[in-house]
Amino acid sequence: MTIKTAGQWLRRASERIAGISDTPGLDAEVLLRAVCMLDRTALAIAPEAPLKMEQLERLENLLVRRAQGEPVAYLLEEKEFWSLTLWVTRDALIPRPETELLVECALDRIEDTTAVQVLDLGTGSGAIALALARERPAAQITATDVSLRALEVARANARAHGLQNVDFRAGHWLNAVPGQCYSLIACNPPYVAYDDPHLQTWHTKYEPQLALISGKDGMEALQQIIPAAPRALVPGGWLVLEHGHQQEPAVDHLLHQARFDSIIHYRDASGKSRVSAARVSESFAE
Repeated sequence: MTIKTAGQWLRRASERIAGISDTPGLDAEVLLRAVCMLDRTALAIAPEAPLKMEQLERLENLLVRRAQGEPVAYLLEEKEFWSLTLWVTRDALIPRPETELLVECALDRIEDTTAVQVLDLGTGSGAIALALARERPAAQITATDVSLRALEVARANARAHGLQNVDFRAGHWLNAVPGQCYSLIACNPPYVAYDDPHLQTWHTKYEPQLALISGKDGMEALQQIIPAAPRALVPGGWLVLEHGHQQEPAVDHLLHQARFDSIIHYRDASGKSRVSAARVSESFAE
């Protein structure tokens, strides 16, 4: 079949990627609208609009890559997160919708007009740091990552959105900010075990494994961050963490061991435990 129209390509593309995508029709539509610069209304009104040769060539190239499992976000080099369109590359994890829960929990603990110091550990594309910076312009956000390439992506996203209250530092977790103290630390660390079967999915094999895998049980990063966090927080400061949905008991234990109090665990829209928040004791002392 010779493909001549948008509707024809959409139908064939959906069939071709049905085996590797849970949403083949949506994936194909997103690619088509991006290449042809169509909104949903225009596509619905004129599904049989003819495709130009250069459009078809680009669509076919993207379709081949999608059929091999490459995520749509990497194909288009962008992802929406917290109403921000972020540039994403394979140097950084694709921002997940569930991470918006972490942003909500952090914002609840940052006053609108207070010039507090906030730390985002392992910023990746900058999603968390930039969402916090957008919503709390009086706050000063420090975003760290061990990957210099990821930091380049995050810096570019900050520039693109005109967010000047974010500072970027390179380093491994709290080693990136020695001797500094913050009112809140937010972190979405790697929390997947190295033998987790989800790592074999089409999606995750394209993402940086450094941002996904954390030792034999997925707890390695959390075991490093939680005990060290109180020394980087002001008395009464908060640590807000994302973690695996089965890791709540282990995270809770680590938080209690580190002498945090006011420990709260949050569930996502599907009812899975995803985020934990804890306050360092007002009387904490090394």
